[in-house]
Amino acid sequence: MKQPFRIWMTGSVAVVMAALGIGRGAIAHERSPLTQSSRYRVLETVQRIEACALNHGFTVFTRIGSGADGGRDEQMLIVFATSAGGTPVLMEGPESQPEVPLTLAVRADPTGGTEVVFAGSDWDNLPPTVARDLTELPMLVADALR
Repeated sequence: MKQPFRIWMTGSVAVVMAALGIGRGAIAHERSPLTQSSRYRVLETVQRIEACALNHGFTVFTRIGSGADGGRDEQMLIVFATSAGGTPVLMEGPESQPEVPLTLAVRADPTGGTEVVFAGSDWDNLPPTVARDLTELPMLVADALR
């Protein structure tokens, strides 16, 4: 588990976009220990997750990408705000890149299916609201993809 060196809650799109600009490629392309398969295409998967978000106490902070082309490189990121408000941005150390743990990457997989990748499940010692929301995120996705 990673320990946060610095954490801040933000409502600033510029701060979140800067953090995602650094880590977006890693989120979108790396293998993650926590993924969920979807039987829906990328755009429909994103729409179902966003529609279900409020039932789980989340609001969508922003969505990045395009899911309309149906191609193999198709991917979208969804960034959520916590149930208490604001989006957490974390750093593991003074030289580390900022991370946005309440981010989901939804991407087409090589077999023609869709996969939801959870970006930030391996943090320890987070504020209780953020920790609770991180544990709720997989339940939100499972509910949305039923």
